[in-house]
Amino acid sequence: MNAPVCFLCGKEMIKVKTTVAGGWKKYKLKIENVDAYRCDACNEEVLDTEEVKMIQEIGMSFSELEENKRPDVLNLAETAQLLRVSNQSVYNMIKDGRLKAFKVGREWRFNAAEIKGVLSGPSTSKQVTGSLRKSISRKDLEKNKQHSHCM
Repeated sequence: MNAPVCFLCGKEMIKVKTTVAGGWKKYKLKIENVDAYRCDACNEEVLDTEEVKMIQEIGMSFSELEENKRPDVLNLAETAQLLRVSNQSVYNMIKDGRLKAFKVGREWRFNAAEIKGVLSGPSTSKQVTGSLRKSISRKDLEKNKQHSHCM
């Protein structure tokens, strides 16, 4: 089979191996040793048709995974989004022990099942009261008492 011609400059392209970044939705992939054609004249690179199909199929397979087979580790932003709180609230929850987390390098990671358990776990008045106490400082409570006498 003849090598393709570059659509930019019209020169013949050579077959090479390359690395391609791809993915589907939130999943990111890096695929090495992909067949491609490169033009030495202008450095334009195009993938072989069969390789493009393979990359698309790999990416789409991530979206078709059953929920329980998807990656079960969340980063800080995903955790905050799931809990519907700010990133700072997540940091505070780690600090006071309401959330379990571990670090990978400089980044916090969370077990998705545990975070979902926090959302669906039983809430008791003790838990609510305890978390409210942690979010309201003693100084705020004193100000509240002073203002309640004024009414």
